[in-house]
Amino acid sequence: MTTKIEKISPKIYKVTDNDKHLGTISTYHNLFHNKYIYLKFNLSDYSVNIPFSKIVQAEHQALQVMIDSNENPIVDFLLRNGFICKRHCYTLTVNKKDLKIEINNKLSLHFFNTESPDYRTYCQLLYKYYKQVHQSVSPLTANIDTFIQEVPTKTGYYSTNELGEIDNLVFTENNEIAYICSWDRFSSNNFIETILVKMFQNYPSIFFEADDTDWMAYQLLSYFKINKNNSFNTYIFPN
Repeated sequence: MTTKIEKISPKIYKVTDNDKHLGTISTYHNLFHNKYIYLKFNLSDYSVNIPFSKIVQAEHQALQVMIDSNENPIVDFLLRNGFICKRHCYTLTVNKKDLKIEINNKLSLHFFNTESPDYRTYCQLLYKYYKQVHQSVSPLTANIDTFIQEVPTKTGYYSTNELGEIDNLVFTENNEIAYICSWDRFSSNNFIETILVKMFQNYPSIFFEADDTDWMAYQLLSYFKINKNNSFNTYIFPN
């Protein structure tokens, strides 16, 4: 069989196999992670081998696909065609019964919101941490002002060390732990427990996402009994 791809518009490639139309591959960009060009598939057959290197050559960028782990035909298709799974993201809604251990208040928390004098400082710290934990898979390409405008939530908490420096930080929105950061592995678990106590005092369940490339978020994940068979994964085809 001879599988061919042809660019038919600025963002669409047509896929044929022995002149039989199999569907299309669409491309798009993410301005926050612009190192890669992202792909979406609309194919009738995922058993074929596609020359993805031609898309790389045409776009002058490596390729990225984000997909649920339960999409088995497409996952097999990606792996067979040279894509590498680089990241697993877990999305959870959990309650106290899901905890592996009993949690307790272990740190003093400081609340903040958009009216706090140092709110931008907290956002800058989040930007620095976010950039660090995404660097190995999908580097952050947005500047700090764009990031602060789009990403942080309006409320959160932080803890400080004995020098008064922020060592742990979390952005929240209602029952969601939106982003959690740490610069101190010794106090990070105490911070997680204290945040969980606070959240469960206010809400019967909490929601968060955790990438396995983000050590603090993944540490938060480790407090809960979950099924890791289901995840939203990132696949890369290098240039």
